[in-house]
Amino acid sequence: MPTSDDVIRDTPCGLLRGRRQEGVTAFLRVPYAAPPTGERRFAPPAPAWAGERDAARPGPIPPQLTSRLSRVMGDPPVPQDEDCLHLDIWVPDGADPSQPAPVLAFIHGGAFMTGGGSLPMYRGHELARRTGLVVVNISYRLGILGFLPIPGLAPANLGLQDQIAALRWIHSGIAGLGGDPGAVTLAGQSAGGYTIATLMACPATQGLFQRAVVMSAPLGLSLPTADDSAALCAALFRTLDLPSGDPGALRQLPVEALLQAQGRLAREWASTLANVSPPFVPVADGEWIRGEPLDALLDGTASPCPAIFGYTREEMAAFYAGDARLAEAADLIVQDRFGQRHGSRAEVELALARARRSPGDALAVLGDLGTRELFASPAIAAGRARQARGHDTYLYRFDWQSPLPGYGACHCIDLPFLFGNLDDWRESPMVNTADRAETTGLSHVFQDLIAAFARTGRPAGPALPPWPACDHDALLSFDRLLTLGQLPADPTAH
Repeated sequence: MPTSDDVIRDTPCGLLRGRRQEGVTAFLRVPYAAPPTGERRFAPPAPAWAGERDAARPGPIPPQLTSRLSRVMGDPPVPQDEDCLHLDIWVPDGADPSQPAPVLAFIHGGAFMTGGGSLPMYRGHELARRTGLVVVNISYRLGILGFLPIPGLAPANLGLQDQIAALRWIHSGIAGLGGDPGAVTLAGQSAGGYTIATLMACPATQGLFQRAVVMSAPLGLSLPTADDSAALCAALFRTLDLPSGDPGALRQLPVEALLQAQGRLAREWASTLANVSPPFVPVADGEWIRGEPLDALLDGTASPCPAIFGYTREEMAAFYAGDARLAEAADLIVQDRFGQRHGSRAEVELALARARRSPGDALAVLGDLGTRELFASPAIAAGRARQARGHDTYLYRFDWQSPLPGYGACHCIDLPFLFGNLDDWRESPMVNTADRAETTGLSHVFQDLIAAFARTGRPAGPALPPWPACDHDALLSFDRLLTLGQLPADPTAH
């Protein structure tokens, strides 16, 4: 029976019954496509439901194993289900069809194998309440189910196709909930940021979003070739002891069997120490993705929309901290990598790298190298190239560091500050012992800048710190004290 806190809104797909609490109405587990289950496992997203739907209860996350970053972010117990193609939407009071609010649509990270828009740490209530934005979280298929082309069964980039279907739902349906379909900012972190870069170069997304916030995207990674995907697919059939000539057998397997096989393949893929590249990623298929996303950002074929690119100062610490095997082998690995990159100058360059960092141990230097090559240098290069073409682009580096020794300003450290829901991060080791007044204050500044950008395409306002675009060679550092830094003349030396 409806209560006074129930809110019913009409959308092109039918009536949604949400729940209002503390100035925000949540519409949860809103399907944007039909369940990809049964015969629809490995099928492209299809139109969703029609009719009235209860949208007051949280939905599941896509099927997955434990995240490799659970020791950093925590590992909240959340139900999983293949029926995961849904949106979680938070609408602030004051946003209605007569006064639509800007929309921030978030794509989660997780190496294309873990995560979900329904995870409590991504709850958008506080972000919507403080900023007045309509916040939308997108869940999509992961791992084998979303990012492994299987001849005769699964087309390439199903997870990416899911995200595009979600953006189409937002474009057609968000106005009925009080959001402005003409003011959609697409934000994403890590794998989510990487897919935003691919979506910026995808013709199918034209008109579906107007601004982009790309957080800690590993744009230094290269897309796999067709041969890479074929080899991974063959390895999957071997692991499952299935004949490769019967791809339909994968549709009949319990999802648990697919996950266990996925875990074995991921471990084999990452058998080299310090390798953090995931095995299941988007593929340049010529249709949805025509080439490397970084190339599109550099050569001007990506969307000219205003964009923010950001990274954290010590991205790799999230992957390396606490890894005893890697710490033991770090000296040899870092010597080998510097030798490959600098040849006869390797010893001098390594000494300089150690001198620039405290502590200057091999693991920290190795982390700096990975941060620079995978995250920082590509972001800076993309920002400069876009700005040179007149495409407003802003850069940030998150320097606030975890109180936990060894984690520094690691990968994912900016997420709690974006969502501002610090209570939902109480199980996350990287932030759970931090001073609450300090984290709350920095969160408000970060949120307000992102909200200003979502409204106008510029992260600026009378009560906000200055953040010039890339044509000023400026990079905004988020820390206890916000400062403007100068971009390096050579991004590869950053």
